Amino acid sequence: MRTTVVDTFHRCLRTQWKTQQELTQDQNAAMQELVGHAYAMSPYYHALFAEHGIDPASVHTVDDVKKIPIQSKKALRANFEKVKTTDFERHAPRVTRTSGSTGEPFTVYHSGIAHSYLRALNFVAWNQSGYMLGDRYATFSGGSLTPDSIGFKQTVYSYLLNSIPLPSYHLSKDRFLRYLHRLRREKVNYIYGYASALVDFAKTIQHEQLDFSFVRGIFSSSDMLYPQQRKLIEQLVGTKIIDIYGNPESGLLSYECGEHQGFHYGMQNCYVEIVDAEGKSLPDGTVGKVIVTSLNNKCFPIIRYDTGDEASLSREQCPCGRGLLTIKNLGGRSRDYIVLSDGRHIHGAFFNHLHSLYAADWLERYHIAQQSKTHLTIQCLVSRQPSDVELNSITQEIRKGTRNLVDVEVQLVESIPMTTMGKYKLITREFSEE
Repeated sequence: MRTTVVDTFHRCLRTQWKTQQELTQDQNAAMQELVGHAYAMSPYYHALFAEHGIDPASVHTVDDVKKIPIQSKKALRANFEKVKTTDFERHAPRVTRTSGSTGEPFTVYHSGIAHSYLRALNFVAWNQSGYMLGDRYATFSGGSLTPDSIGFKQTVYSYLLNSIPLPSYHLSKDRFLRYLHRLRREKVNYIYGYASALVDFAKTIQHEQLDFSFVRGIFSSSDMLYPQQRKLIEQLVGTKIIDIYGNPESGLLSYECGEHQGFHYGMQNCYVEIVDAEGKSLPDGTVGKVIVTSLNNKCFPIIRYDTGDEASLSREQCPCGRGLLTIKNLGGRSRDYIVLSDGRHIHGAFFNHLHSLYAADWLERYHIAQQSKTHLTIQCLVSRQPSDVELNSITQEIRKGTRNLVDVEVQLVESIPMTTMGKYKLITREFSEE
């Protein structure tokens, strides 16, 4: 672990208890510096500000940033090289690839300090259950195209963090039993994972009548955690869940406190707005689009970014005493998973790491429709006609990752339907798992 994460972790432990006014003043200073840097160093933002007559010197507070147009994935993708600052390498950039819950491939860079804040704030959330840096924990998340395969970098990183990686792109009963026996044998106190994986974890504990009372903290992320799922996990594991909501590309990381009245967002690393369909600010408590500015990302500025999620914002003082504002009524994060004939679950995050999808400059958005345990269709909304090679690479990567247990059809479509709530969903399954 780099020293910046350690230092940032302890800084965030302290600053979460600042007053709301103090935290906002810190955001004002960071925003002013970010906008000036973006104008001076990013060709994209320099041109954007000039086009809209925006003087960066006029941005003194977070409210002033509303002069800048809201940015979409499409706009940032189309201007990817121009968004990068001319002093890009100076900021120790790290790449992040995501399609989130909507199937919109996106690659961004975080500066070293922005990345440190994302990691540190995650650990601050865990600290509520007693976790301190260096304590052993297990992760039910991530993985690779090949089951049981863990890359060299992840192996080293896990060793440095005292972490046990339990790849969760390929989930089956036998795999879970192996995981659970190892956790019991080594009495691992902290467990982190996708909500869907943690539900399977709890159901296996219930079925096998295993004792996991030694677990001190359990932390969920990535998927929506529904009340009945939370109740099941907490009853079987014997500890309260800390749910975490983040949007990695924008620098947003937020977490529940013990009051469970929403997600305190990391004001130290980003600024959150809630707007309507026209981009106008909404009153506190009103559900709208979540717009985020990453305050510490100096290598790839992300200013007023539309996350695709919906929520409301609260400035009411939380009984826990933290000054951090609270995100409530969250409506995003529904990624789901596909089911294979051998009983494995393939989590939606698996598709984030398929090169054929995240590197496709022709792909605007995709949706996965699984018709049966042996057949699925990738519906692609495109900006240009892809070649046969590009289409075949999608099929080949998915078949490799599913051990050739599923036939893959790629369809080019003119639109991708939204749910009745007006959202895009990454995966729909057209059959009951049973």
